[in-house]
Amino acid sequence: MIKKIFVVVSLFLFHNLVYGVDINDALKYLEENSLNIKTITRVVDEQGLTIWNANMSKITISGKSVKVKLQGVNILVITDITPYIRYDNTILLVSQGEVWIGSSESDEMNHYSTIKSLPVSMGESALFFPLGVIKAVDRKIYNIELEIQVNPNNRDSGE
Repeated sequence: MIKKIFVVVSLFLFHNLVYGVDINDALKYLEENSLNIKTITRVVDEQGLTIWNANMSKITISGKSVKVKLQGVNILVITDITPYIRYDNTILLVSQGEVWIGSSESDEMNHYSTIKSLPVSMGESALFFPLGVIKAVDRKIYNIELEIQVNPNNRDSGE
């Protein structure tokens, strides 16, 4: 075990000597360029009334996804949200959703996937519908929507 730790520390020190990467500079860069992704996940009925919601806030960096998972009876929704900072300091927001829906009458599971990208400004809200927008006439249908907002992760602002 000590030999493994020595090898890892030696490689880290060698890398820093060869490439001149200072750990404090790297940490400062991450702190200055990190993003706060806030999501509000809602389940909405056919009249548009919110019957369930959950808030989440996660810290990430450009190009690193965060995962939102929603699990219920006969349904699993997993959404990966990836922000990319663009040259003009806007965000290209990429959301990939995967949905598994089962039936209480059978063991059959249906799988759906979607991917959407949208340019947004920092602080602007975007809506993502992992199931799509479902309209039904004769039966009770619920929609799942994710409201996504990306902000700079600024410790001084109370985020």
